[in-house]
Amino acid sequence: MKEKNQNVVAKVGGRSITVEDMRYYVTMAQLSFALLDIPEKEKKITKQDVIQTALDDILLLWKANKDRIKVSDSEVIASIKQIKFFLKDGKFEVESYRRLLRQMRMEPQIFEEYIRNFLKIEKLYKKYIRINPSESDVKKLYRKDTQKAKISYIFIPYDKLKEGIKIPENELEKFYQKNKSIFKEEPKIKIKYAVIVNDDKEKLALIRNNLNNLKVIDDLKDKFSIDVKETAFIGKKDPIEGLGWQPAINNIAFSLKLKKISPMLETSIGYIFLEKEEEKNAFTPDFAEVKNKVEETIKDNLAKEKAKVLAEKLASRIENENIKNIRKLAEQENCDFKDTDEFKYYDYIEGLGLNEKVSKIVFSLKKEQIYPYPLLLGKGAYIIQLKDISSIDEKDFIAKKDEYLARLKQSLELMQKLRLLSQIKKESNARF
Repeated sequence: MKEKNQNVVAKVGGRSITVEDMRYYVTMAQLSFALLDIPEKEKKITKQDVIQTALDDILLLWKANKDRIKVSDSEVIASIKQIKFFLKDGKFEVESYRRLLRQMRMEPQIFEEYIRNFLKIEKLYKKYIRINPSESDVKKLYRKDTQKAKISYIFIPYDKLKEGIKIPENELEKFYQKNKSIFKEEPKIKIKYAVIVNDDKEKLALIRNNLNNLKVIDDLKDKFSIDVKETAFIGKKDPIEGLGWQPAINNIAFSLKLKKISPMLETSIGYIFLEKEEEKNAFTPDFAEVKNKVEETIKDNLAKEKAKVLAEKLASRIENENIKNIRKLAEQENCDFKDTDEFKYYDYIEGLGLNEKVSKIVFSLKKEQIYPYPLLLGKGAYIIQLKDISSIDEKDFIAKKDEYLARLKQSLELMQKLRLLSQIKKESNARF
């Protein structure tokens, strides 16, 4: 694809990815989802799925081309002949192939180019991804799914320790001057946007024929009765009101010039037009504007330090006095104490929330064992004791081992793919 003088939405390996380029990759992503053999009840492909897949494909194809991965014409043809939508009684049917291309308004050579790209990515994954889980790995996954535990814990909340803390005015300003970066505001923009749904074929055709007459986004409202919405100020990582989390669209919006309508952007929900209305550069507010925030930040830091010191003292007593019952210790020290109900590895833990780090610790303990180090979490400091833990049902594990092996392979494959994408992003110096 030739680069055009359009708004740049990304850079990969020194190459600019324009809005027009992005359309190509979005179509490629939509095609990949369309050709996947997903059960109907599981088909919940969102517009964000499509955009993220398009961004991933940009990286993967850059790496495949860098590695000089080739796909022959015969491989492309063989792959097309295996696509289930083109099969009748297990055999490739030319008319089914032609019918789909007509529905997609796509020339055969373009479709074949997409298939070639899919195969390049497939070969790239085969080159870098290796999966060979052991039986102990499978059992660990089964254990996380089925084993149940109960804990007791002592809780030292930060909020209680914040009460009564007074910070002198000069200390507030001194902290602000030393830590200005904490209070820096990121760049923000206000945008207008309009969505034309795919089903409205007549209006889409009319707008396509009059694109040169669109100077500002309000022309869509005035000339075609298209609803135009305006957002509050948003950052690059903020959701767009009415559209949700859309990193690619945010990036395009930030790249626009003020009061200039974007090209027509194709997405899974329809065609979108954007216009940047206002922008705020990154800035650090004056001390007076963030004084309350500065005070709360200092109080939070002091409370966390106090909680840490108190919890470490309790942990030291437990070790030195060989304490077995932390309930009595909590009563002696006037600390909050809690017994939980049963929970599994990935469950919400009463009072602690969802935290895999905590679950990993809990399920590594023996019954009645007290974890020797305080846990400093979002709401306070905790000292935990395992009160009960269920055993593994070996017969059930053997019966379900193949199912868990398949799940583990899928999980490991996903993790390795994400790791590969991260490595490619660094290697290509990608900027989205």
